[in-house]
Amino acid sequence: MKEMPIKILTRENFEPFGTIVEPPSTKPTISNSSLDYWGALTKIHIEKPQVSFLNVKKRDFSLDKIERHVKLTEVIIPLEGTSLFPLAPPKDNEDPKAKVPLGESVAFLMDGSKGIVMKKGTWHWAPFPVTEKATFAVMLGVDTVKEDCDIRDVKPPIKICF
Repeated sequence: MKEMPIKILTRENFEPFGTIVEPPSTKPTISNSSLDYWGALTKIHIEKPQVSFLNVKKRDFSLDKIERHVKLTEVIIPLEGTSLFPLAPPKDNEDPKAKVPLGESVAFLMDGSKGIVMKKGTWHWAPFPVTEKATFAVMLGVDTVKEDCDIRDVKPPIKICF
């Protein structure tokens, strides 16, 4: 069984897949006695956005499916727990039969301190929880699941080495 490496979620490591959302080191857009606020950290491309909730279930660290959305970016913000999030970089978004670049796949350790914005076409699957529970806020388009969800089987499955 092929194995997938695990990487720490840093700006450099995540660049091929998108951008990360983390506490900035710049001056806040607004700062007062009640809050520090940083606006416009990254752009998202989502028509008719909606916020959803995702609860991932404990299972074997074996990737047997993967999906992509070629029309929009997807935002994943961890709310609880630690997980491993498998991804492969976007390639040939215009080709509906494009091969999944599984040789370039990695799993990112998401410890709850950072969120992500995936580029259009980034291949991914539901995170694998390391803790008993892992939950996420997800931003997608209203029609994404029906109209922009390219799901593929991964055969043979890839083992995520944790």
